[in-house]
Amino acid sequence: MIAWLERRPLTRFTLTVFSLLPACFLAWYFLGNFIAAPAVVLVEPILLGWLGDTVASVSLRGTDMLIMSNYGETGGQILPYTQTDNQLGYPINTRTLSYSIPFFTALHLATPMRASWEKFAWCLLGLWALLAVGLIGTALKDLMLGLGSVFMSQETVPPTDAIALLYQFSTLMVPPLAPVLLWAYTAKDSPAFIGLLPEALRPAQDSDREI
Repeated sequence: MIAWLERRPLTRFTLTVFSLLPACFLAWYFLGNFIAAPAVVLVEPILLGWLGDTVASVSLRGTDMLIMSNYGETGGQILPYTQTDNQLGYPINTRTLSYSIPFFTALHLATPMRASWEKFAWCLLGLWALLAVGLIGTALKDLMLGLGSVFMSQETVPPTDAIALLYQFSTLMVPPLAPVLLWAYTAKDSPAFIGLLPEALRPAQDSDREI
């Protein structure tokens, strides 16, 4: 069986990925707060420095990034929270974005390659950066919908269309596509990746280059 799989790297890769996915996602589920923490640490100074008039604090509560605003609501009106008896906050479930990390981990661990852990570390940093962008996009969307014109009237806030585009791109496209693209780049010389390519795009074998 082992010899049969060694002659079929694509089949071996596929079976290994499907065997690793449950373990990777189980670890992601139980360690979700630790996985999200680096991205939240990056997002906090960005939002406080950029939207300090709106955002009072950014913190991680479990797997939710909680944004507390400088506003409260009373009588249907949005007012500074010092003039109300409440403070508006917006929790963001980081798991809706961070699933790209266990997905990439399964792909990467299933692929034999040189400098495997170094490549994994760089790609993980990239996924954390993309997660931070997604959290910022979601935060802008939540503040836009929750605070309305009070938020959108500020000079530092981007237009509605830009917020919508950033939110949709960073939440719908990046989490499923980024792991695949990063894996394809790091594994481009591996037999598993080469086996996915059409015959015309596969690199020539040494025997093909001999005269």
